[in-house]
Amino acid sequence: MNNQVLEIRLSPKGIKPVRNGHPWVFRNALGGRPRPAALPPDVLRTVTGNGLCWDHTRPAIVSDPTGTPIGWGIYNEASRLALRMINRNPSSAIHRGTFEELIRAACRRRDSLFLQGDTDAFRLLFGEGDGFPGLVADRFGTDLVLEFSGAFAWDNRRWIAEEFRRTCSAERIRLLPDREMLGREGVSPTDDREGDRDHDDAREQDAGDASSSVVIHENGLPWRVRPGSGQKTGHYSDQRENRRRAGELARGCAVLDAFCYHGGFGLTALRCGADRVVCVDSSGAALEMLEENRSLQEAPRERIEVMRGDVFEMLRADAVVPEGVASFDLVILDPPKLAPARRHRDAGLRAYKDLNMAALRLMKPGARLITFSCSGVVTREEFRTALAWAAVDARRVVRIEEVYSQGADHPVPLHFPEAEYLKGYLLALD
Repeated sequence: MNNQVLEIRLSPKGIKPVRNGHPWVFRNALGGRPRPAALPPDVLRTVTGNGLCWDHTRPAIVSDPTGTPIGWGIYNEASRLALRMINRNPSSAIHRGTFEELIRAACRRRDSLFLQGDTDAFRLLFGEGDGFPGLVADRFGTDLVLEFSGAFAWDNRRWIAEEFRRTCSAERIRLLPDREMLGREGVSPTDDREGDRDHDDAREQDAGDASSSVVIHENGLPWRVRPGSGQKTGHYSDQRENRRRAGELARGCAVLDAFCYHGGFGLTALRCGADRVVCVDSSGAALEMLEENRSLQEAPRERIEVMRGDVFEMLRADAVVPEGVASFDLVILDPPKLAPARRHRDAGLRAYKDLNMAALRLMKPGARLITFSCSGVVTREEFRTALAWAAVDARRVVRIEEVYSQGADHPVPLHFPEAEYLKGYLLALD
């Protein structure tokens, strides 16, 4: 373990976004190689002590191009995203208590969600949105899933789990490494399930054990989820408010829920009074979970049809149902991340354009389309432009009626627009 504290000086190019509050500093924004920090011994002990693990990262005091300290961050030699800012107060050295307070503050901000009688599943901590990089915490009833995408958070996962247990009284905590993101951080998580189970009387487990499931409630509806399994951490809490609104719009309508996953939009629409719902997804496992949820909610089987297939191909061939897409009053497109990284951005934008064009050209006049992008590298303006081109190519006149984003449990700091990864629109066809 290397506990050495570094001094990092930013380049003239790199200082402006940090001064404006942005938490990310890429390697090309550093003003030279980091060097050991000349700090008093008591400050060094404060930063590196109290059980913090610095296996893959180093604490750093950050300076502007003139050498004036401006704050503290976490440095990772192996990552292109070399520095993550934690605070902008050079006299307030980071230590374990800093991160424990970030966890407690995030939980306090969700107090209103705890008090909602119709919902017990939501995001408890949202990475940089709550000031703690590389960490996501999702609450599923009395279960908690911690997803680690940053090296510092992963190295300190033991006491992080303990702090969440103290703060929010979770009965079971599951640890979920985001292996792709951790790989970019120079971390290769090993299969250490036995160590995790030994850590706390088997109540803390590695995620990925699909054998256990819990029933949660969202907007008053029960849902069966397997925390830590499937996509994301097991459930898309970010769409909670959008599902509620889609349900209101679906009353009396024929609804197509494309890329339906576990049926979040479709089953909510059915409960809210949709005449009929068709759910489409390419994953057999997802559709099996949808059927479990339909049964749990006692939704009428005769008003819902479930189809397995490639949504892109089915729309191109107008083969979703024999009557065609024109038979639907409301179409919902919630595809997976079509631009997973910056290098995929242009291809992803073309895919968003083609997908929405295929739907728009088939929909009947007066119908509505709810469409989303969850690609963080695609901005809201870029997604809106792709939709505009889709309407042009489909030769349809389309109006924006409503604009959607992620729920309040996925906060977006003004200085960090990248946190707003979920973008959506309600479009009406003239």
